Amino acid sequence: MTETPDAQNSSQFPGHQAAVRLGAALLAALFLLLVLVWRDDGQRAKLETTTELTAVGDTHYFPMPAPQLPPYTAVASLRGVPLYPDDFRRHEFHPDDMTRVGLDEKAGYILYKAPVRRQDAGEREVGSVYFLKVSPTEYTKVRGSK
Repeated sequence: MTETPDAQNSSQFPGHQAAVRLGAALLAALFLLLVLVWRDDGQRAKLETTTELTAVGDTHYFPMPAPQLPPYTAVASLRGVPLYPDDFRRHEFHPDDMTRVGLDEKAGYILYKAPVRRQDAGEREVGSVYFLKVSPTEYTKVRGSK
């Protein structure tokens, strides 16, 4: 037996060098994956945000103002445009039907658009119509101008 110890090892397992390289590559890949998972976990608040585009889940209700005589005072504003109550009635819509339009600059109430109905088609030409949520399924109508 004149073989060296390395020659004996390589004769016992011919793919020894390849197996060591493959194992090292797998360990490096797992370590890289661990680092990436740790990095993503640290940014969870930024990476996992959701935005609701409907009125579902909105619990910041607008306090319904007492009916008043014209001229009405502005109750909200959207992009610098004051919004006035159209009427002091409560309109009922399902929260899934309401589409989020923007945020009131004064108090942070969310403004919504209602689904277009055939009977409202002529009314919409008068001015921009928005709704403020006053209860889970009720809204009050506000306009940008009359």
